[in-house]
Amino acid sequence: MRRSGWSGTGSFGSRVSIASTRICANCKGRTRSMATGSSVIAPERTLVTSRVFDAPPERVYKAWTDPKQLARWFPPEGFTAPVCQLDVRVGGTMRIDMKGPEGEPFKDRLFPGKGVYREVVPNRRLAFTFTPEMEGQAMPTLLMTVEFEDQAGKTKLTIQQTLDTVAEYEEMVKTGMAEGIAESLGKLAGVLSGRSTDRGVFVSGRQLTITRVYPAPRDLVWTAYTDPKHIVKWMFAADWEAPFAETDVRPGGAFRIGMRPADHSEEGFTFEGSYREVVKPERIVQDVGDGRVMTATFEEVLGGGTRLTLSLEMARDELNERTGWTQILDNLAKHVATLTGARR
Repeated sequence: MRRSGWSGTGSFGSRVSIASTRICANCKGRTRSMATGSSVIAPERTLVTSRVFDAPPERVYKAWTDPKQLARWFPPEGFTAPVCQLDVRVGGTMRIDMKGPEGEPFKDRLFPGKGVYREVVPNRRLAFTFTPEMEGQAMPTLLMTVEFEDQAGKTKLTIQQTLDTVAEYEEMVKTGMAEGIAESLGKLAGVLSGRSTDRGVFVSGRQLTITRVYPAPRDLVWTAYTDPKHIVKWMFAADWEAPFAETDVRPGGAFRIGMRPADHSEEGFTFEGSYREVVKPERIVQDVGDGRVMTATFEEVLGGGTRLTLSLEMARDELNERTGWTQILDNLAKHVATLTGARR
């Protein structure tokens, strides 16, 4: 298995095996170990990466400085950031603790990391150190310099990752530092574009199946599941909301559902894709924009109820994925209850 460096902490990859799973095709650019010009701090021990994002510098800068947004894309695939604290000012500190996925080799372990901001120029430039820990031992410190360049409403992002020594740098290149940063920038592209559900641009290949029985007729549950005026009432996890929904429920038709925190602390994202199969009122197959396939079946049960079975590929670890979708289907149950009451 090839190892890839941890984006933002290249030194992490030399000690922990993290599979490089996917580099986002929506964020193509180039990575080089040396760049022309005097702006590179130490070319012999610096990896320089450039990407152009279809978002203004202010939006990209916020994704680097808002803890909630950074936690969505900074960790490696399969990891979460249960602690993400940023004091974005010169001399301010950061703390980002990464939690590994279930099972081998990480077993839900926590990998703390801390750093200090050295330069802060809003919407233009950031520089900070970052030192991850593994099993209580501090790893080599990385200096990350990030520049945000406006290009007609888009942003050219240039990142320098500098190690303290040439030996550390060479080891990190061998273990996949370039792949690691590309992976995280792919996740960042998804967050910026609204295509990420990550809520994830990564598809694990593992299936999640959840079944619920609703004490309501099948046609009513189908309507609640497919009609935009109903979807905005239930299609969100705890502390979130769905400000809009658009559906064209036919094979090849599109769907778009806005999702954002209920406190409007961040812009949120759009859950979108197309309908692959529609058999009313029995079955819906949807192609989600992040590459996953989601299937919902509706079965009549004794007593006039409806069994809804939802199956989809997981973009995150099973606990987080199951928790989110369980909350969503619980919301659907509450909404269906209001509809059955209105029918009486």
